[in-house]
Amino acid sequence: MRLLLVSTHRKPEFETLSAADYFALHPYSVGAILHNLELRGWQTRRLGIRSTVHPGRLIRAINDFRPDIIYTYGSLTALNPVWLRRLCRHRSYKVVHGWDDVYGEIWHDVYGWLPGRLMDIMERAIIRQSDGVVTLSRYNQERGRKWGVESVYIPNGADVPSYDPSKCPIRLEGRLKLVYTGDQARWKRTWEICAAMADLPKDIKLYLTGGHYPYLDKYASENCIFLGYLPKNDQLSVMAQADVLVITANQDCNAKIQEYLRFGKPILGYDGRPNLFFTNGHNALLTRDYRSAILRLANDPGLRARLAANARDLPVLTWAEIAAQFDDYFRSLLEGTCSLP
Repeated sequence: MRLLLVSTHRKPEFETLSAADYFALHPYSVGAILHNLELRGWQTRRLGIRSTVHPGRLIRAINDFRPDIIYTYGSLTALNPVWLRRLCRHRSYKVVHGWDDVYGEIWHDVYGWLPGRLMDIMERAIIRQSDGVVTLSRYNQERGRKWGVESVYIPNGADVPSYDPSKCPIRLEGRLKLVYTGDQARWKRTWEICAAMADLPKDIKLYLTGGHYPYLDKYASENCIFLGYLPKNDQLSVMAQADVLVITANQDCNAKIQEYLRFGKPILGYDGRPNLFFTNGHNALLTRDYRSAILRLANDPGLRARLAANARDLPVLTWAEIAAQFDDYFRSLLEGTCSLP
């Protein structure tokens, strides 16, 4: 069985590294899924935007590799394998789209109203024209139903974290230590909790790891501390020191959800789509008033303990288990026996 990943990834090593080597650098998401699919007998190949945006290159790759499944991930080139099928010698493949984000919202935030509106239209076309759709999001699953498409729900995974805290030079301080990890783009709404920190006591501290975003520089302070991009061992060690782990995006499928759950910490998040994953006040605290919510967590250790204990009932699958679900779905789609969960 052959799987071709069609993506908008831009780094050259995305196409050139073996699945095992790519997994070693990126042991999550498609890196983990493809590596574990190869362990289950699949042959895989990855194409980034340099190849997928160019019709001739994509056609040659399809004809040479002869995939059974083309898995599209990312919005910009996801329709190309659908539209170019009639120009390929090898046409007997299924196009499955991996759907996580609400594409139009992100494009509106990054590029403006008109590009966002155009991506709204393109997103609907991707979902309706693909042969199958796998989604991480219950919110998107319901959107697809309104378009007449039933998506297969397969969540993110997270392996048990492996790290050595003795090798991490960073030591967190404060009466309440909050940690946010990952992307801090505007559409992630990270600025809202950063702004709230200015009105909180200085012994309540928010630590953020991840790439630098200049628009957040104005929020840096004694209790809003940007650690920047960290090696994985340091990132995990920082998460382990947290009293509370923070999710700010209005998403129910953010990859950090499962990563956070592995640490058994209370989770503070945005009161919106995360309600489709969490039960507010039971296994996470979701809010649009970060100042009040943080003070509540700081002053109520019993609440923090209850949130963490209740969150242990939320299932978290390893990436090998997630890949097994993809394997089952892909094979059932090719055999015509797919039964949607």
